[in-house]
Amino acid sequence: MSSTLTTQESALQFHFYGNDRLYTDHHGRRVVADVEGSGTMHLLNAGPGVLSIRCDEQPTRFTSQFSNGSLVFALGPGDVSILVSKGRSDLVVGTPVECEGKYQGAGWVVEACHPFKIDERAEFSPCPTKDFAVPFFREVDCPFSYYLIPDSSSICERVDAISIADAEGLRSRNLKVQNMSAISELESEFPDGTVFKGLVASHLNAASFSLSIPEDNKGLILRKLYDRFHGRQRARVLVDGIFAGWWYEPGECRQQRWHISEFGIAEGLTRGKSEIRLTIDPPAGVALWSVSCLEVFALRPVQPKAE
Repeated sequence: MSSTLTTQESALQFHFYGNDRLYTDHHGRRVVADVEGSGTMHLLNAGPGVLSIRCDEQPTRFTSQFSNGSLVFALGPGDVSILVSKGRSDLVVGTPVECEGKYQGAGWVVEACHPFKIDERAEFSPCPTKDFAVPFFREVDCPFSYYLIPDSSSICERVDAISIADAEGLRSRNLKVQNMSAISELESEFPDGTVFKGLVASHLNAASFSLSIPEDNKGLILRKLYDRFHGRQRARVLVDGIFAGWWYEPGECRQQRWHISEFGIAEGLTRGKSEIRLTIDPPAGVALWSVSCLEVFALRPVQPKAE
């Protein structure tokens, strides 16, 4: 028996020392984790007590399962480490295989004794544990040995890429956007220290554009390169006018400003379609929605080999 990879899966880690925090909320609380969607949280370490809260509900005892987003705050200073398996609540099953170096394909890393990167991300992934597998869609890169469970039923292909500086490409996709800032140049670092110079812009209201996609897709992954000078960037994602979920990045960093964020769209909104109209709509009162470029990946079924 093996698991099936879905485009909503991702692995996150929140780790803070002393009195550091993700941010301070409007009640003055020390927020140490904040996610949208559904999944499972794994509390690795907590010096102080921690509580969970959803929206503005009454804080409750920390719980591992969440279905409509979750916010966790610490009751005092001290080290806190939380792993989040977003989009998955059950365990990944299958027979692990040992790899070293680069592995091309899709699946889950289930054991690794050294840091590794996935899908050409410029930051290290969270370390997997017995009940915390790290999903990947295109590749794993680690110079040392690690164990993974491959998803032999799926491949992930890039089907489009849009740059904020490509005026002709944006026109060809019939981009409609309100309150877009001027395009500016940013030279900064990624989380791993890689220096990069690129163009970036932000918008306050909805941006809509058309995308061509393969009809046999099993869902899409949107991947944006952006400036995280401002944290808590949040937007509704709609496919042909139908709500697909909240795309949310709570973290901010004003030293290593470049970051990559991904959002998975379920196949129920895209399968069988050759074109969609995508809308990214940040609501009033949130931080500017920053974007430098947007890549679109399609998860597709593996075609049987001809005999």
